[in-house]
Amino acid sequence: MSPFFPAVRSIMPNKIFQRSVEEPRFFPIEGMKGHLDRNKVVLRHLPPSITQGMLLDQIDTAFGGRYSWFAFRPGKSSLKHQVYSRAYINFRRPEDVVEFAEFFEGHVFVNEKGTQFKTIVEYAPSQRIPKQTSKKDGREGTIMKDPEYLEFLEFIAKPVENLPSAEIQLERREAERSGIGKEAPVVTPLMDYVRQKRASKGGSRRSIANEKMSGRGGGSSARKL
Repeated sequence: MSPFFPAVRSIMPNKIFQRSVEEPRFFPIEGMKGHLDRNKVVLRHLPPSITQGMLLDQIDTAFGGRYSWFAFRPGKSSLKHQVYSRAYINFRRPEDVVEFAEFFEGHVFVNEKGTQFKTIVEYAPSQRIPKQTSKKDGREGTIMKDPEYLEFLEFIAKPVENLPSAEIQLERREAERSGIGKEAPVVTPLMDYVRQKRASKGGSRRSIANEKMSGRGGGSSARKL
């Protein structure tokens, strides 16, 4: 019987652990000796709370360096449903597969609550090993050729222009308020036309007023005569 801490080998004899009808076995342990072309196995019925590190601590004590690939699938534990953890291992030699099956078939793990989990060793349904391919970005290492990045480097290489002091800024504001340094107003053709029209209207009004004044003066002089 093997609790999580520390790892202890089960003292019970190795024997086939029969699962229920709902969980058929793929390859019984007796048939493993007849399939020497298969090196990938799956270790099932592991406790849901066991971690990859805990499991590897027990596997590597006897099989460290004897497998070339390992994958761990953690389980889940809830009030309604429980999913066991499992591990997939690809060994280097078929003899290691048989020895591993004899070692871990029927092996008992005990969790922190005292619940026992008896493991099952089977041939993996798929004997293929996933290829670890890493896609390389074609733009990797080309940043020094990027025009936007080069423009950015030129920008940050320019000397920093310091802002004028507070006194200089105050003098500029006072000059703007007093009208010094202001530019002449821009006169558009439309504005010039409106000004001329207003001036012409003003001149005509003045002439009419003058005529009225002169007429009144002439009439009064005639009456006096």
